[in-house]
Amino acid sequence: MTNSHFVVSQRDSVWQFSFKGDMTGPFTSRDAAIAAAIAEAAAVGDDAVEVVVRDADMRTETVWRTGPLKLSDTEAERLAADIERESDA
Repeated sequence: MTNSHFVVSQRDSVWQFSFKGDMTGPFTSRDAAIAAAIAEAAAVGDDAVEVVVRDADMRTETVWRTGPLKLSDTEAERLAADIERESDA
């Protein structure tokens, strides 16, 4: 079970992330906040850390975690579509 969480959220039209009570931001986009949170999470050196996005309804989606990558079919399709979209840009 993961004990360390980087939580990405939107507040007052800007994106931010928190870790152990410390807020980092603002970021102009969700993707920028996620990328920054992943970079920080990877640098922590903890073998049980994850990055989650929390929406306005307090639902969370895990977008990154340490350890082996295990994607569901839906997550794999979404990742492939994102990569394709970015390569076309």
